[in-house]
Amino acid sequence: MPANLTAEAKAKWNKAEQARTAKEKILALQEFLSAIPKHKGNERLRAQTKRKIALLKAEVQAKQRRGGSRATERSLQKTGAAEIAILGLTKVGRSSLLSAVTAAKPVVAAYPYATKESVPGMLLFEDVQFQLVELPALVPGSEGRFVFQEGSADLVRTCDGLIVMVDLSTDPVEQLRAILAELGRSQVSAQRSESNVIIQKTRSEGVQLFATGHLMGCTRDEVSSLLKSYGVSNAIVRTTGDVTLDDIEDAILETNLIYKPTIVLANKADLTDAPASARRLLDNMDSKMSVLVASCLTRTGLSELGKRLFEALEIARIYTKEPNATRPSPEPFIIKKGTTVGELSRQIHSVLFRQFKYARVWGKSASYDGERVGIGHILSDGDIVQIHA
Repeated sequence: MPANLTAEAKAKWNKAEQARTAKEKILALQEFLSAIPKHKGNERLRAQTKRKIALLKAEVQAKQRRGGSRATERSLQKTGAAEIAILGLTKVGRSSLLSAVTAAKPVVAAYPYATKESVPGMLLFEDVQFQLVELPALVPGSEGRFVFQEGSADLVRTCDGLIVMVDLSTDPVEQLRAILAELGRSQVSAQRSESNVIIQKTRSEGVQLFATGHLMGCTRDEVSSLLKSYGVSNAIVRTTGDVTLDDIEDAILETNLIYKPTIVLANKADLTDAPASARRLLDNMDSKMSVLVASCLTRTGLSELGKRLFEALEIARIYTKEPNATRPSPEPFIIKKGTTVGELSRQIHSVLFRQFKYARVWGKSASYDGERVGIGHILSDGDIVQIHA
């Protein structure tokens, strides 16, 4: 639990956050590490900072070996409603899945480790597109672990959700345990915690806090002051469950586990012993995680993937309607469940939010068609919104 960081240490952290290159970030993080008070409460922070430095150094060395010719994994631009990383051990069917549900043409080969770099493809679910990204397979590391290949951990941390693939022809329980362990080492969790903090930095509008649950032992003003002490003056902070000021600080310093909505896709359901293997998997995992038993060969179960992703991501589609228009926009805005009219107006344009007067809503969240609502009205999937400013 980070505590008692000096103003100097916070300033050095902000410098590391602002660094533009890996080399600059390494130097800034080393300065930050030297400024962290050495007491037991900061052991995890020190360990995480050292891990970040080590990963950045490995990235720089790898780039030098290949002469800087190959782009980094995060050079892949996000598109669609959400970016979903497909991960797993070799030969579980990641390329076959991408090929089956998108128009992408990944290398589907009989030999292991055929995928050398990330491959994107677009999955259409109704009128929503998800960008699926097949990552290279995890590889054996030290102490019997499986680890991410270069660059994959960065994409896993920044994507919107995960598809964890396991092979029903071998031991799916051990495969899943190995993958979840590596996710944990990368500060990512596939299982939702009772409390969670997400900080999204913005360009303006100050600190906006949206709390689902309770702030424990602190106020909204104290949360805002803490963020500003780390140089974060403009951000949207979303919390769920009971959250303390230490939880907020963990999120700022990235020492908390980042939750990623996850689907476990158990492949090769067409095999004879697959039902027993699938039952063993279901009996040995957290019931909160969504499991899809499927076959990339016969495409059994794959028609459910888009719906499962939509539900796991907890998103909603909102259609806007211009005043005096007869029809709403054909393309929806994608929002998180629980989003208000005010947050939607901010997402559309900050000026629209500042000049907001009222909105009219048609759909599930409205008491009647065209209901006039205020800035705090919570929207539902499929709503049509007309904003007046």
